[in-house]
Amino acid sequence: MDMVYVLNKDGKPLMATTRGGRVRYLLKEKKARVVSSTPFTIQLNYDTPDITQDLILGIDPGRTNIGVAVVKEDGQCVFSAHLETRNKDIPLLMKKRAGFRRQHRTLDRRRKRQRRAKAAGTTVAEGSVERLLPGYEKPVVCHYIRNKEARFNNRSRPAGWLTPTANHLLQTHINLIAKVAKFLPITKVVVELNRFAFMAMDNPNIRRWEYQQGPLCGLGSVEDAVYAQQDGHCLFCKKPIDHYHHVVPRHKNGSETLANRCGLCAKHHDLVHKDKAWEDKLVTRKEGMNKKYHALSVLNQIIPFLMEYLGSETLYDVYAIDGRSIKGFRIAKNVPKEHYTDAYCIACSILDTDNKVSAPVEPFELKQFRRHDRQACIRQMVDRKYLLHGKVVAANRHKAFEQKSDSLQEFREAYSDVAVSQLTVKPHPPQYKDMSRIMPGAVMDFDGIVGVMQSSIVGQFYKSTKGHKATPKRCALLSQNAGMVFIPT
Repeated sequence: MDMVYVLNKDGKPLMATTRGGRVRYLLKEKKARVVSSTPFTIQLNYDTPDITQDLILGIDPGRTNIGVAVVKEDGQCVFSAHLETRNKDIPLLMKKRAGFRRQHRTLDRRRKRQRRAKAAGTTVAEGSVERLLPGYEKPVVCHYIRNKEARFNNRSRPAGWLTPTANHLLQTHINLIAKVAKFLPITKVVVELNRFAFMAMDNPNIRRWEYQQGPLCGLGSVEDAVYAQQDGHCLFCKKPIDHYHHVVPRHKNGSETLANRCGLCAKHHDLVHKDKAWEDKLVTRKEGMNKKYHALSVLNQIIPFLMEYLGSETLYDVYAIDGRSIKGFRIAKNVPKEHYTDAYCIACSILDTDNKVSAPVEPFELKQFRRHDRQACIRQMVDRKYLLHGKVVAANRHKAFEQKSDSLQEFREAYSDVAVSQLTVKPHPPQYKDMSRIMPGAVMDFDGIVGVMQSSIVGQFYKSTKGHKATPKRCALLSQNAGMVFIPT
C-alpha cells in the first residue's frame, strides 16, 4: 500500500504509515476521517501521543520546475513531488497591470484634474504651455492644466527589494515547504545552494582574471560586439549585416548597450521600420538572446533570501549543499536524473553514507494556478445594439476593434433619416465578472473522473489537465482553486 499521511486530533502532522488494514479499520469505526484524497491523508478523532521521528526535507530550487522530497534518517523516502510553477507568466501579467494603471491615469485622473483646475482657475488660456519639470532635460508640453512636478523622482525602494518575478518565485518556494509541512512533521531542511557564474557557463576554461572582462573586452565598439555575437549574420537570416539597429530608438531614450543593438540586413531593416509585426518580432527575438540565463539569474537573487527566511522565520535545522556534490552523490548511488530524484539526493546528502539510497517511485505532481484575476474587478462593456422592428441592425455608434457588423454611422450613411429615427437602443449596463466563478485549478468531477480544471469555455465544456472534457451539467465542483494543486493520479 502507498503512504498514508496522518494528522492528530488537533490537525498536527504525525508519522506517515503503510498499514492499510489499520487505516481501513479506523475509517470503518469512525475513529478517523479522510482529509485529503491526494495525497491520501486522514485525521484521527481520538487523543494520541505526539511521538515523531526526524524527517528531512530536500528541495531542488528552480524557476519552472521545483523538486521536493522527504526522507527518514534511514534513507526511506516518505514523500516526493514535482511542482510546475507559473513564474514565467508574471512578467506578462505585470505588463497588463501597467497598461491598466496607465489607462486609469490617462483617463479618469486627467478628467478629475482638469475639473479641479477649471474650478480653481489654474487652466492655461492658450491650451498648452511648456514647463521644465524635475527629471527632464527638455521642457514638457502641458495641456489644459499646470502639471505638478514628476512624482516618480521621489520614489525609493526599501532594502531587500526584489522584482515581482523574483518575489513570486521566492514565495512559491516558501509556500511549497509550508504545504508539505501540513501533513509531515519536518525537522530538517536541505537546500541546494548554487551561485551560477554565467561567464563560466559560456566558457568552462575561463580564468579568474577573465571575469573582469565583459562582452566588449578586446572589441573596438558595440557594433563589433554585435558582429561577434551574431557571427556577422543578420538576426533573421544568414545575410551579412548592413545596419546596426536600435531595438528601442534613441528618441525614446534607447541606450547604446549591447542589449539594445542588433545587426540586420538591408531587407529586414526596411521591414522592421515599415511593418509593426516585424518590429514586434525583432523585440521578441532580441529579448530571447538577452534572457539566455534569465531563469538562473532569478535563482541567484532568491536563494540568499530563502536561506535567510528558513534560518530566521522557521524552527527547522537548515543545511546547504552545492550542486557539484549532489551530482557526484547521485552518480555514485546510481540515481536517475529528475527534479524529485535530485531533491531526494539533496535530503540524503546529510545522512550517514552507510544508509541505503534508492530512487523514489511515483512522485506526486503539483501545478501552480492563478488564484486571483485582476480583470474580475474591471467592468466588461458590451456592445450598444440598435434594433429596427425588434431586429439588431447595428452595434455601437462607431465601429469597434475587430467588429464585423455595421455601426450606427454606417447604418446612417446607408439608410434615410426616417429609418434612423425608428431605431431603438437596447440597454447595455456594464457587466462585471463573477468573483465566485470556477477558475482553472479547481478540483472537479469530470463525468466520473476526478481531475483539475485546466481551462474552460463558458457554457460549452470544462477541460482537465489530463485532457478530459465534459459539459458543465456533467461536472461537479469538489474544491476551489488553492494555488498549488495536487494533480490526481
